[in-house]
Amino acid sequence: MKTLIATTLAGLMSLPALAQDMPETEFNVVGSIGGLSMYTDKELPFWTEQVPADTGGKITANVKPFTELGFKGGEIFRLVSNGTLQMATTVLAYNSGEVPMNESVDLVGVIGSVEELAAAVESWRSSYAEFLETEHNIKLLGFGTYQAQVIYCRDEFTSLADLKGRKVRASGASQQAFVNHLGGSPLSIAFAEVQPALASGVVDCAITGALSGYKAKWNESARFISPMPVNFGLAAQLANLDWWNGLDASVQDYLTTSLRGLETSIFVLAATETATGLACNTSGPCSEGDTAGMTLVPMTEADDALRAEAVKAAILPEFADRCGADCVATWNETIGQTLGMIIE
Repeated sequence: MKTLIATTLAGLMSLPALAQDMPETEFNVVGSIGGLSMYTDKELPFWTEQVPADTGGKITANVKPFTELGFKGGEIFRLVSNGTLQMATTVLAYNSGEVPMNESVDLVGVIGSVEELAAAVESWRSSYAEFLETEHNIKLLGFGTYQAQVIYCRDEFTSLADLKGRKVRASGASQQAFVNHLGGSPLSIAFAEVQPALASGVVDCAITGALSGYKAKWNESARFISPMPVNFGLAAQLANLDWWNGLDASVQDYLTTSLRGLETSIFVLAATETATGLACNTSGPCSEGDTAGMTLVPMTEADDALRAEAVKAAILPEFADRCGADCVATWNETIGQTLGMIIE
């Protein structure tokens, strides 16, 4: 992570020179989930403060989170691909049912920390960028991530095995495969709709970020929380390739460099938010508000064994079936090599 930060800062030092001959450019950006820190603390000030300051007002970005624009999330990737949206940040798992490659780095149970996620992302970046350009008419500009995705439940549970028979909100094919393996029933529900679904009993449990769920007040209905990192909620900053190719080279250079800086800052933030979220949801201390008093359900050796079994028996095989031979080869050569893991 320190190397990533140093490299990014070195690139940012040359930005003022780029702005001198930059044409005035205005465009729209669809941001991530409004109200959560990736958007409020990082994306929003980046587009509304940093970009105008860096470019002397030459670049104007009109930014709104997708949750304020009537989108559910899964359609964002397609709308960037077909040019309806110029630029957007989206959680890649939202579209993994249609594009399995999108979930490559964020498979359930495979990665244990934000630092490990950053290393895997770096190994995969160039292969994924080529895939997006050739197959989906999308320019990859950077990544972002939420903190560890954890399990919230309305009713008491003492281990992962207790999720058998429960209805669980799961975003992405990998989470759904995991819930199925546990004997639960996975449901796809937009983030903004989860809290009322928990309150009404439409779902018994739900998976999201440790701090994200706290800020969305899931703890008003869910009273039990597991600290096990299911996965991390990897996001990507994407632009329609045709639109991107029409931008002036100086604008492209600036956005390419500055968005990598935004990526780094988001990963640094996410690295601290798992512990913050778990503390705020339980007994504190909480720097984000009042503690929620949820019951923490400690991980057991049996839970860890069940997670490992799920990865071997369900997560990796189902991903391989969905993604295909070429995708698996890419995974083994990049992410797998970084993690010391191979899909056979």
